[in-house]
Amino acid sequence: MRIFAAQYLEYAPPDATPAQVRERLRQAFELLPISIVIIGWDLPRRFEEAVAEETARHDATFYRWHPLLASDAGFALPTEWQTINLHDERVPGFKGLPEFTFICPNRSDVQEWIAERIEVAAQRGQYQGLFFDRIRFPSPAENPEERLACFCKYCRRIASDSGLDLEAVRRQIELLLTRADRAKAFTRTLFSPTDDSLLESFLAFRSNSIDRIIQYAAKLVRSHGLSIGLDCFSPTLTRMVGQDLSALNNSCDWIKLMTYPRVFGPAGLPFELRALSNWLRGRYNIQETEATQIVNEASGLSLSTTGLDSESIAYEIQRGRAVGISNLFAGVALVEVEGIHHLTLDQIQADLVACRDADGVVLSWDLWHIPSKYISALSKSYK
Repeated sequence: MRIFAAQYLEYAPPDATPAQVRERLRQAFELLPISIVIIGWDLPRRFEEAVAEETARHDATFYRWHPLLASDAGFALPTEWQTINLHDERVPGFKGLPEFTFICPNRSDVQEWIAERIEVAAQRGQYQGLFFDRIRFPSPAENPEERLACFCKYCRRIASDSGLDLEAVRRQIELLLTRADRAKAFTRTLFSPTDDSLLESFLAFRSNSIDRIIQYAAKLVRSHGLSIGLDCFSPTLTRMVGQDLSALNNSCDWIKLMTYPRVFGPAGLPFELRALSNWLRGRYNIQETEATQIVNEASGLSLSTTGLDSESIAYEIQRGRAVGISNLFAGVALVEVEGIHHLTLDQIQADLVACRDADGVVLSWDLWHIPSKYISALSKSYK
């Protein structure tokens, strides 16, 4: 039987009551066999308790949605924790948002902060698991010169201990970005291995850094008897953000893939691919058709003005299986956001069909904002 999970209450709904929060979840339980409920991180205690009680009443597992390398709204992150780019500048978050401003996993003070937050969450005593989100370096897609990271002194020291000179890496990348033909080659490097051993070592260093912090966090979570889920980029994009899905699979109980074929927002496949194409156009005066072709060939996907088709989900699931994900959940985006995501009932049904080889489906972004008609459509397709 396919497992359904639901991400719920990323933020506290204004003017909502605990009774309304409980009722919305109860309605979803009536329509779908939801086995996992993942609740947001910055909520009034009364909301948490209402959701925990309703989740327990349906014998589902209760997870905390837990950003790991970005702000969780409960703590103003020191600016010095931010990742550092090629030019020794702090990498900005998407639109300056704290929740999309990433911190370096190799800082000892960041590791201490992570341990404290996990301890606080575990001691609440109401969760059966933690669902780690924001477990990556910033995506470089919008502008690799500005957003490729991290080159801070902590990363430099750890890299040096393993024989990698990040200053040499920095010079190499800057050289590659001086000409259009070299930038095209660099774009391909973001998606698949090349014969550039220095770049390969750098990308391996980044993925090892993320894997190391996840192992550290997972050990703390396991010590409290809790399960672990991971929110990961779609396999096509993981190389550019430092996520080695094969390695991460060893530290968790399940992995959700953020394969959102029509989402033009951070982590959405169309957003990241289009951003890279736009960078090639703007930086090197490459025509739109050629820039799109370069990115499509590098990624193995076919981006259009409306995004990707539903079968791209099946393709990404196959890639996830190929790298060894043993318990794979597919994220299905069901919230409409003006200018970012639009969908139809036919597309929802096609997306669910494309998830046929996944172990589970995660109702993504926020159950609170998913129209009831879409939940009903999922229910009909499931039955």
